[in-house]
Amino acid sequence: MSEYLEYEPEDFASDDFFIHWVKSTDIAAETFWQNWLETYPFKRQDVEAARQLVLLTQNLPQPQVSESELSHLKASIFNKIDAAEPKPARLWVHIPAWVAAASITGLLLLAGWLLINRNHISDERYPSLVAKAAEKYDLIEVKNLTRAVRLINLPDGSSVILKKGSMLSYPQEFEKNSREVYLTGEGFFEITRNPEKPFYVHANQITTKVLGTSFNVRAYPDQQQVLVSVTTGRVSVYKAGSEESRTVKATRSLKGLVLSANQKALYAGNRIVLMSGQPELAQIPPGEEMSFEYEEKPAGEIFADLEKTYGITIVYDPTVIGNCPVTASLTGEPLNEKLKLLCKAIHAGYEYVNGEIVVSGKGCE
Repeated sequence: MSEYLEYEPEDFASDDFFIHWVKSTDIAAETFWQNWLETYPFKRQDVEAARQLVLLTQNLPQPQVSESELSHLKASIFNKIDAAEPKPARLWVHIPAWVAAASITGLLLLAGWLLINRNHISDERYPSLVAKAAEKYDLIEVKNLTRAVRLINLPDGSSVILKKGSMLSYPQEFEKNSREVYLTGEGFFEITRNPEKPFYVHANQITTKVLGTSFNVRAYPDQQQVLVSVTTGRVSVYKAGSEESRTVKATRSLKGLVLSANQKALYAGNRIVLMSGQPELAQIPPGEEMSFEYEEKPAGEIFADLEKTYGITIVYDPTVIGNCPVTASLTGEPLNEKLKLLCKAIHAGYEYVNGEIVVSGKGCE
């Protein structure tokens, strides 16, 4: 990001995304910083100095500090700095100014880290989000504790492919002016378009707003990062509880960081970053990139495409409907809408039975 060009070592050392990179093995963060350093090699010395500072503070004990104790600590540090300024010691002659400043920054970060995270992170986790929503809505919670994906049809006709070990909560009926759901884990969303009624996915510290598109959100409870990958259309991504979130909620248009098809955004270290390249973490499963444009295609082959894309099982009689030719444009439609259009073309219907989609009818004969 261009603003990093203005950073001194102490600025890097107090940047949440930089600290996240130094302290973690996050592939996406590693890719971002290595690419950035290749683009701006003259900043390597500053980055290395900041990295060493972060590592020095990494293993220090983190006391349970109250807000008043933190304020007292800050005042004490700055009083000592003021008192020391008229009488510079010989030691400071040999130490660059940024080292002293960075050391102070490190102390403040150390003292305030727990307090800041306790106030701003825990309140945006899935249990807290659902508890708050339950005060306004009658929620339905769906858990996927199986190895296979689970298909969820939402009240507005949108669909969600809920991945293994994930949970989704949503109202029995959406509000008049918005559609809001709550996710922990991973889900692939296909949203019925309705510009008058924006769709929001709340996942940990991140909210994704869409008008009608398909995208994937990954926000597991044991990970500090959230990944949003867009397959079709456009979405906006912003930090929950921020001033920006109130602005985004007040308008029907897409604000914040706006992503288009095949773009990805990563939330890590309290920062949302637009991803570039194809790091392993940000890859979309191949099936989710498929096109659904058919001309005189046998229904059985279309069912196979849907099974591959969504990881579901479709049961049907291949001798009755498997060879029925279908011409249709299904790209961008939620799964249940794809099934409706397909079944209409082959004079059939479908239902969900024990996690499988069962298609039956007289077919094209």
